[in-house]
Amino acid sequence: MSPLKLYQKLVSQGEISKDSLQEQVVLAFENIRHNLHKESSYWFFKPKRSFNGLYIYGSVGRGKTFLMDLFIQTIDEKRVRRQHFHSFMKWLHQQLRQIKNQQNPLDTVIKDLSEEIDVLCLDEFLVHDITDAMLLAGILFAMQKYNISIITTSNVNPKDLYLGGLQREKFLPAISWMQQNMTIIQLDGEHDYRTADTTSSQQKWLSPINKHNETLFESRFSQLVGADDIHISAIEINKRKIEVIKRSDKYIMLEFEVLCMQPRNASDYIQLAEKYQTIFIVINHAIDKEDRNTARRFITLIDVLYDTNTPLYALSTVSFDEIYQGNELSFEMQRTVSRLTEQSQ
Repeated sequence: MSPLKLYQKLVSQGEISKDSLQEQVVLAFENIRHNLHKESSYWFFKPKRSFNGLYIYGSVGRGKTFLMDLFIQTIDEKRVRRQHFHSFMKWLHQQLRQIKNQQNPLDTVIKDLSEEIDVLCLDEFLVHDITDAMLLAGILFAMQKYNISIITTSNVNPKDLYLGGLQREKFLPAISWMQQNMTIIQLDGEHDYRTADTTSSQQKWLSPINKHNETLFESRFSQLVGADDIHISAIEINKRKIEVIKRSDKYIMLEFEVLCMQPRNASDYIQLAEKYQTIFIVINHAIDKEDRNTARRFITLIDVLYDTNTPLYALSTVSFDEIYQGNELSFEMQRTVSRLTEQSQ
């Protein structure tokens, strides 16, 4: 079934509401799928794969990830990889470290990837790390060279990626490439599908910190842990120690200060989500308005937990829509609040 037919089916069944802006995105997916399924005029020739690029950006909760996943349902799952941007970059760095004595290891990694997939879908395309920024142009050029179609979702226009980042001038070729080689669609509007029902949006985020909420927080941890052994010793993530409040083999409770106010990156959070089924965090105060580093770490943490479907329970002095009141990252924080709303239901 094509993306358009599947979308129309979901609308007719009442599972989703018809949205004209979403339909534009679906039509772009329709075109990509058509190009992927072109047949050769002769049975003994395999049709040549061509490159397609689609960059979808817009407000939080508008269905970008949902539509990308809908598209994936309509093509051969063996020929597509769908990853969060942070996870893909972690994988890429791992591959590059394994290649020795080659002039262009990045080209080798992408060429090998082209033997496995036709399409790469990257969710939450948002560049913060200077190392990733410096690699991105080469990644995109190689994707086109080896005809791996790329689909991305983001909350920002390509021209605003890595805005204010170190050595941003070296990132500009990547932006120029996206503008020239990808179909760019803005999926915007006021409706946030994630917050359509917020009646239970505080069930996993308990605030303020008082005796009642402390009891609920501890009770939920105890219910999940059951009879398993509890430890208070530190854990090791990416060869660095992280202090914990307590933990079992599957569940962990940490201080927010340890998790987001110390040097951490997406790779740390990914490994944490891989190791533990549920994360519990105690937040003793809001993020300072000028503390952009802590705010970025918190945004990254929520992105990773959302992408890996890792439940988060928080005991906090403030509600999640008040945890950061600064202006610099207010746009990115809108997505974080929307995701926390969805996860907390």
